[in-house]
Amino acid sequence: MADDGDSAGAWSHTSAQLGALLDLVDEAVVTCDRADGTILGFNRAAARLFPRLRPGQPVSASAAPLARAAARGAKRFSAPFEGHRLRGHLCTADGLAVWLVSQVSSAQEAEAALADAHARSAFLEEATQRLGSSLHHGRTARTLAEIAIPKLADVSVVVLPASGRRTDWHRAGPGEDRSSGEVTVERLEEVPEVANALYGLQPRPTVVSPQKLDPLDSLVLPEFVQGTEPLVAQLAAGGVPAGALILLRGPERDRFDDADMELTHQFAERAGLALATAALYTQQAHTIAVLRASMAPEPLPSADGLRLGAAYRPAAEALHISGDFYHVAPSALGGVTFYFGDVSGKGAEAAVLAGHLRQSMRTLAMVAKESEPLRDLHLLNEIVLSEDTRFTTLVTGYARPCHDGSVKVEIAGGGHLSPLVLRLDGRVEEIACEGTLVGAVPDPGFSLAEFFLEPGELILFYSDGVTEAPGGASGREMYGEERLVGALASCTDMQAASVAERLELLTTEWLAGRPHDDISILTLQAPPRRGSSAAPSAREPHESAVAGRPGSHE
Repeated sequence: MADDGDSAGAWSHTSAQLGALLDLVDEAVVTCDRADGTILGFNRAAARLFPRLRPGQPVSASAAPLARAAARGAKRFSAPFEGHRLRGHLCTADGLAVWLVSQVSSAQEAEAALADAHARSAFLEEATQRLGSSLHHGRTARTLAEIAIPKLADVSVVVLPASGRRTDWHRAGPGEDRSSGEVTVERLEEVPEVANALYGLQPRPTVVSPQKLDPLDSLVLPEFVQGTEPLVAQLAAGGVPAGALILLRGPERDRFDDADMELTHQFAERAGLALATAALYTQQAHTIAVLRASMAPEPLPSADGLRLGAAYRPAAEALHISGDFYHVAPSALGGVTFYFGDVSGKGAEAAVLAGHLRQSMRTLAMVAKESEPLRDLHLLNEIVLSEDTRFTTLVTGYARPCHDGSVKVEIAGGGHLSPLVLRLDGRVEEIACEGTLVGAVPDPGFSLAEFFLEPGELILFYSDGVTEAPGGASGREMYGEERLVGALASCTDMQAASVAERLELLTTEWLAGRPHDDISILTLQAPPRRGSSAAPSAREPHESAVAGRPGSHE
């Protein structure tokens, strides 16, 4: 008798002797003309397991587990039968179908149940770890589909909640096949079980007939569905729908039983939480990206007779949303108008007020024919007071090129750090332009300063994120104004953009990766005369009202 093994045994016994020998075997042996066909013979062990076995009768009449496995095309099965659990597998011998069946003892069943419980627990633990490894929504959905095979099914399909009238799906299986696509909501709603799962109305996994999935043939591989009973599970978190999971098994596998549906339910709960978390993170990331883009300073304009530079580094702890703000715009009278400020605090709340101030400044620029820094500060003070939440520091003004190549600068200060001017000889001067914080009191006192930049000279505006940057050997020492003055003094003969970049680089090196406050830098420069480094021209005292002190050099 030939078997499915690599080699065959040799027999010289009569048929009766072989029958007697098979009766000595503890394992039940049932031979049929085909897997679900007519019984040709069986041994004593088979008669004990299936008392109604009769030669010439169909196997379905007396051995239901064999018939059910044969109907699915399964070569192995494990199923309860008359109070016992049976395990069996199908072999072939000389064109005959041979079922080999054994009864699982209580001890074996308990051992198998324990092993199965460990396997299910390990599967859920691994699933939880893998699902939590990414907060990308699409990647989480693809991982979810992959985890489900082959433990739960041979093919798994994840359908995401609808966005408009279409939604995305991801499929894993059979084997290494992976696919993704879109499906209309109308198609999904043609399958009530899938629609209910998507809308959070199906708390427990449900078996559906293969025919019901016909409208979703692009998702579930119609050639694979035939002869199976798909399982549909709801993916949700806290009652909020996160998607639907469709599981399909090949015809050779057992149908979904109660234990399978319980495991699927537990898996779906974890998967739903992971999907919902990833979806929330994706939405928040998009919102933050939009807010960050709207709050980021606009590119610096080109201005005849001026050079401009800037650096901007929001605090990472505040999701890169900054309370620092600055803006430079061309002026109809020549040169540029500008403002530079720092809202108290950081993060979204500070950024929102910064956005309001930027919009207010733009509105003032559109309405007013000429820049009046002091007037602008008083109007902004009323606006910030009406917010009744925070205050801000601010310096605003204009820079206007003169015919001799110098640049006239007028600024009004509202509590912001005094700007620094880099002179041609390398001296650094502080322009005294102090004043009351904008939005702090109803009757503020703001200061005004007017001065000139000779060709090649530069003014620096900066936020406290520069001078208060922590670093040094202890990691707690501030960068400080003295270091900033020294760094600026080393930038003689550099262009405005390069100065801003260098100062940001030095501050970043000082931080050495430590958390920091928002860092903003703005530089305005009078272009040097071509072919020479001209000395400052003589001016009347009232034309150059520079209030400050020379900076130290390191």
